[in-house]
Amino acid sequence: MTVLILGFPLDIHIHAVRWAIEQAGGRHQTVYTPDLPLVLRSSMHIAQAPQAVSVGDGRSHGVSGDWSTVWFRRSGLPMRPPGMSDADWAVASRECDYHIRNVRRLIAPDAFWVNDIAAREVVLLKMPQLIAAAQCGFAIPETLYSNDPDEIRRFWGEHCKAGVIFKLHLQTHWHGQSSGERHALFTTELRQENLQDDAPLAGCPAIYQRKVEKAYELRVICMDERCVVIRLDSQSRDSTRLDWRSDMVAPLKPALVALPRTVEERCIALMRKLGLAFGCIDLIVTPDGEHIFLEVNEMGQFLWVEQDEPRSDLLRCFATLLLNQRLGPSTRLVGDERLRYAGFLASGAWERGYAEDGESHAKYSPPGIINEP
Repeated sequence: MTVLILGFPLDIHIHAVRWAIEQAGGRHQTVYTPDLPLVLRSSMHIAQAPQAVSVGDGRSHGVSGDWSTVWFRRSGLPMRPPGMSDADWAVASRECDYHIRNVRRLIAPDAFWVNDIAAREVVLLKMPQLIAAAQCGFAIPETLYSNDPDEIRRFWGEHCKAGVIFKLHLQTHWHGQSSGERHALFTTELRQENLQDDAPLAGCPAIYQRKVEKAYELRVICMDERCVVIRLDSQSRDSTRLDWRSDMVAPLKPALVALPRTVEERCIALMRKLGLAFGCIDLIVTPDGEHIFLEVNEMGQFLWVEQDEPRSDLLRCFATLLLNQRLGPSTRLVGDERLRYAGFLASGAWERGYAEDGESHAKYSPPGIINEP
């Protein structure tokens, strides 16, 4: 069983999963898409079926058919070769992007994908998520996705008594050019004074939702048919009431809990409907005990959960999903009790991997705003 990992350098999730695969006796190869064109060499030969696709970075090489499972961790922008002119890079970067898109489509058509490319492209869009969740029986907040100032004001007028929240399609981070400080735009509450000027409302489409009263929040980490659920007491402090991610100085601690069976069934049904083998579902639990769907992140982070809740066994679960291509509530996990995130950190594999990425791969530094789904 060989796993192909598609991602970009210095991602601790990639290095932890590679270590876990090795501990379980599996094999893996990693392709960093930002290595094209600096490091990565790739070819596609199309004549008669089957087509031949090859990738190599000087340290490892593979061709289509070598991999039984593909973990599509994340995309990455191509990195510009030193000395290439702006005009040349405008063309070359576009062609690199299309080359990688072709590679992903052809490199392992018969493999088990986490997650399927076509499904991933749909799930990256928030509106189809909400529609699918409602079809699976979830309650969802009234939602407007718009840049029409009149529609936004009308929506605010209808829901201002409960409150209206504003958020972007992707969680957005950026670094101040002068100060170097890191900033992030989290979910915020819309105020009437924010509606006075048409220009900012029209200039950037955004998601507006009726504010839902919270008792607490849940993140449901779904791996095939196994759901690991954590409770986040977001209402315990002012800084996290609207967005539990917003306190980056003292993040909320996750607590392992169980879902009501009917809600778990809805989560699994939603994963099936969206075509996902892995995803992190965010739910609000209201003071009345109702579970409200917010969104699903098709490639969400999960190591932070195991760091605070080792009983979650998420690293071992994920390695089992990749190697066995299925995971149910009673599936025997690969490896043994030593295959944990803490074991990975103690092994030195992260430090070795970090150094190797810096020495042997393109430095991944996308310009401007950094968007992290």
